[in-house]
Amino acid sequence: MKTTKTEIQNFKDEWGQSHEEVCACLGYDTEGSDDLLKEDYFWSEDDQKWYNKESSMFSEKEQEIANSLRLA
Repeated sequence: MKTTKTEIQNFKDEWGQSHEEVCACLGYDTEGSDDLLKEDYFWSEDDQKWYNKESSMFSEKEQEIANSLRLA
């Protein structure tokens, strides 16, 4: 089933985190944390946001969107 632009935008709105937000949630220093974050997250240059590579909280559709964005 094809993913709509609205579904992608909803995913980005719900799951995207700024560098500062994700570092604060994980207790990481904002300087030099990129390598640590890349283990579980991917960075979107377009949005300037981090997204989980996978999450048990993702629906099947959300995981599909994350995979698509990560590989774009």
